Formats: sequence, structure tokens, C-alpha cells
Amino acid sequence: MAWDKIIIGAGLYGLYAAKACGERGERVLVLEWEAAPFKRATYINQARVHMGYHYPRSYATAIKSAHYFNRFIRDYDFCIHSEFEQVYATSGSFSWTNREQFVQFCRAAEIPCEEVVPEKYFKKGMCDGAFLTKEYTYDAAILGQFFMDAIEKLDNVEIRYGVRIRDIVRQRDVYEILLENGERVETGFLLNATYGSTNQILDLAGFEAFKIKYELCEIILCEAKEQLLDVGITVMDGPFFSIMPFGKTGSHSLTSVTFTPHVSSFESLPAFHCQARSGGYCTPQQLGNCNDCPAQPESAWPYMSSMARKYLKEAYGFSYTGSLFSMKPILKASEVDDSRPTVIRKASEKPTFVSVLSGKINTVYDLDEVLRND
Repeated sequence: MAWDKIIIGAGLYGLYAAKACGERGERVLVLEWEAAPFKRATYINQARVHMGYHYPRSYATAIKSAHYFNRFIRDYDFCIHSEFEQVYATSGSFSWTNREQFVQFCRAAEIPCEEVVPEKYFKKGMCDGAFLTKEYTYDAAILGQFFMDAIEKLDNVEIRYGVRIRDIVRQRDVYEILLENGERVETGFLLNATYGSTNQILDLAGFEAFKIKYELCEIILCEAKEQLLDVGITVMDGPFFSIMPFGKTGSHSLTSVTFTPHVSSFESLPAFHCQARSGGYCTPQQLGNCNDCPAQPESAWPYMSSMARKYLKEAYGFSYTGSLFSMKPILKASEVDDSRPTVIRKASEKPTFVSVLSGKINTVYDLDEVLRND
């Protein structure tokens, strides 16, 4: 069967594209490995709607984040948690950015920050600067339901779950996708919106892979106590931590630059020792969901919590409730300045093959141009 567009991946980028194209009257098919949408990167992350504060060494990333921030908040306000203090702080030791540099960066990026006394949140001498900022979190479950409700009203958009792709073949004017159940579907426009499996899809189609480092990451969910209930805290810029509300769930997420990544792979396809223990659930060619994998690593809770408590005053307490695991691809070129660009690569035209790789939710609007100019 022929479709105007086929989209691989039912995360935010995939469903945003499906909704936009479907509302224009195009026939759209979404192919998803999981049994439901938003099961991987869109859900398993810090849920931070970036304003740019996270990137003092990459003005391009910061400015793009700030540019889209207000639009994302306006479009999806129903899933946004904004009623908390979002604190950014610069560590007194081992930081790439100090207090003065962070202030200069915020001024240059034209993003607001209000300086406060570090000892309000941190033990004496741990941070040389602390700032109230304008940054929120989103709730993936609420956002996902919004897209599902919108797409359900579109008779010309179909989402198929539990799909396994065997091959992608370029014909004269279409891409033909062969599924493991023997079915063949085809389109003149194929969008690879899989994030963690981006290179696997490129490999199937015979295109050059992104130069990626893969990290098996853990997001820890916590119950915030006392004064931390309505506060989010990020200590930067270096091997530090964030603890902040996890959307509207009532939990806080805890992450650490040092301990959130458990192990890394520098191969073009993600190769990890744990895959051999997964019983075939996960391979470099077919990436399983780390959150459901029987070969998950032990939690880094003892190390992450110890780091946070080293900095935070006792009143900002928290306790462990659970862990989420996911595979995170990072462009190798981003390691130099910690940038997180949104990369949209058009590998071919007529038929069109596009891959998108982005680590930030509010840059989803970068898809607009490529979806219109097909």
C-alpha cells in the first residue's frame, strides 16, 4: 500500500509530524516498535523544557532553545509544570563555568536570571553562584494523550504498534519497507524519527550513519521532602547533578553528569555487553527498550544521591522511588562544547528520506520546513 508519508517512531517528533501532515490531508502511516507511543526518549528524560541555561558553552544551542521556549509553552501549556523555583547554580570547584561567566552568558543569550544567596539551597562554600531562572518541565503522559486524541480524529493517519522492520529498499520513485510479518508498504517520503535507533534505520536503508556516542542512561525518580517539593535544582557546568519536578507526576527526577550514563558505546550501532544477557531482546540492529530489559544495570542511586546531598542543605531532602533506563545517542562532535543541536539530514529526494536527531523536546518545530518542502 502506498502512503504520502511513512514515519518511523511514535515519540514526540514522529507524532508531531504525523499530526501536522495529517491535518493537511496527507495519508500518513506511523510505524512503532513499541506497543504504545512515548515509551522511550520522550518519556525517559529529565522532562526539562529548555530555555538555554544548560548550555553556557554553546550559544547556538542556548539561543535556539530560548527561541522555541515560549512557543512550546503556548502550544502545550496543558502539560507544563511551571509552579516551582528553578535554580541553576555554579559549583565552587571543578566547574567549566563560574558565577561571573554564567551571568555574562545569560545576558548575552537574553535569558532572565535572578541572583540569590547560594546558602539558601546549598551547604556553605559548595557553590559560588545561584540563580532563579525561567525553565519548566513537561508531563509526557499528558502530552502523548493530546497527540493520540488529535490523531484519532484523522481518518487519513494510521499508527501501527509492535512493528519490526526487516528491510528498506529504494525503488525508482518510492521507498518500500518490508515488515517481518511479510507486509510491504511504500511511500515517496520516509521520516526516520526514532532517536535511539536512528542509525539502525539508516543502516537498513543503506545510508551513512550519524557519528554517535551511545550512552545507557538512568533517570532516578524521587519523592521530594520538605523544602524541595516546589524546587528544581541544577548544579553546573561539569560533573554535577540535577533534581527537579518530573512533569506533573508528583515525583522529582535525579540525574548526574557523572553517574547517569552507566556505559558508553562508540560504535556506529549501539553495542553493549548487556545485550548478550538480554536473551535476544536487544541487539545492535534491533534496539530493545532499556526500561523493559531483563539485563538492566544496578541503579546508581547511592552515587547520585550522595553527590546531591554533598551540595544540598539538609532541608532539601529526597528518597528513592524507582529508576528509568534508556539509550541516549549523542553526536560525537557535541562532546567538545556540550552542544545539543537538532540535526535534520535529508539523505535523498524523490523519493525523500529524512532523519532527525534531537535531544531537546522544544526544538520539534525544526521539522516544519522539511515537512512542508517535500
